[in-house]
Order: sequence, then structure tokens, then C-alpha cells
Amino acid sequence: MLELISIHIAKTAGRSFYEILRNEYGDALDPRFKRRHYFPDRENTAGLIHRIPDHIRVMHGHLLYTDIREIHLALKPKIITWMRDPVERVISNYYFLMKQLREDPRHPQARKIDYTLLEYARDSRKNKMSLYLEGTGPEALFFIGFLDSFRQDLEELARMLGWKNSLPEIHLNKSGNAGDEESYPTRRSEITGAMREEIRALNQQDVTLFERARAVRRNVTMAR
Repeated sequence: MLELISIHIAKTAGRSFYEILRNEYGDALDPRFKRRHYFPDRENTAGLIHRIPDHIRVMHGHLLYTDIREIHLALKPKIITWMRDPVERVISNYYFLMKQLREDPRHPQARKIDYTLLEYARDSRKNKMSLYLEGTGPEALFFIGFLDSFRQDLEELARMLGWKNSLPEIHLNKSGNAGDEESYPTRRSEITGAMREEIRALNQQDVTLFERARAVRRNVTMAR
């Protein structure tokens, strides 16, 4: 019986968290991770509830809340996610993409190979965290963790869910695996406060969501 769904927002330590879930749940964790694994026909995202094997207790992947809303309403699994500062998330996504583009000339976003950080921020999907959580909100989720307090939040989640296995050692790559930045149009050392402010303005919806999630977490902690 499905009991937990982890919505993996891009560049929030999702792969590390997948390994943690596998350590605890083993074969009861759905092996699908990427969105295309759940939706091979990308135009058809309906009916996921009918494609969950009976033995699966946990799902984790690049799933929008709208993808799993039917499952949430019918089966009542706990919904969790991890978030990070919106500006840092965009910066991390930029360096991750730059690395991918240099490894795969046929990448779908190959035209962006010479983009500066700001060109990427202006010409990419904005407010991604809000997109993932559209239709729900921080108040409705069972748990929200934050990348900048990953280990501490992970230990709290383990207590809340009554995990029996010891948590493995996790080494987070918060930089987004930038690789050889010398070949990228914008190096980290060149990122200015003004650039960060523009990225923040472009993702104001995510900034508001992130601050709201922080407030919800503080209130929950204070109420305990």
C-alpha cells in the first residue's frame, strides 16, 4: 500500500534522498526516478494511480503535485518535498545544464550552450518550485526539508516516519556538479549581487513560496 510520495524538485538533493529512501525501504521504493520513467508518453500523464505495483510503498521522482493529486486524494499517502533558496537553485541548475550540454551535443537544450547565467535565468522556466507544488502548499504537506539543513531535517523526518535503519553517510554536492567552469560563459566568481537580485526578481513566486515554507516549518517546530 502506497504510504509516501516524495516530490523531487530539481536541484534539491533528490538523488541523494533517493538513495536514503532505498536504504530504508528497499524494493518497496518505486525504482522510477525521472519524469519520463513515470510518463513514457509525455503527452499522457493521466492514470498514474493504475500503474503503481501493489508492493510499492514509496514513490520519489520529478513528479508535479498535479501528477499525483488523484493518488493523494484516493490513497492518502504522506507527501513530502525538499526545497532550497530559489536563487541558489537556479544557479545550481545553470551549472548542471552547462555540464550536460558539454557532454551531450544532441541535448534538447543544446542552443543554450553559450548562455550566460542571466541569459539562462531569463530564457528558462521560472518559479519551478511553485510549478511542482501547484495545487497544494506548504501547509498541506506532511514534511518539507531544506537543503541548507539537510542532515538535521533528514534526522527529523526519520523520527517522524519511524525509520528503523541507520541513516547512511551522505555527501551533498550543493554546487550542482559544475565541472570545469573555465569553459562556462559565467564562472561562479563572476556572480554579482546584482545578478542574484535579478534572478530573485524573475522567480518572485518561488521566493514567496520558500519564505512561506520556512514560516510553516518554524511554526510546526515551535508547536512541538
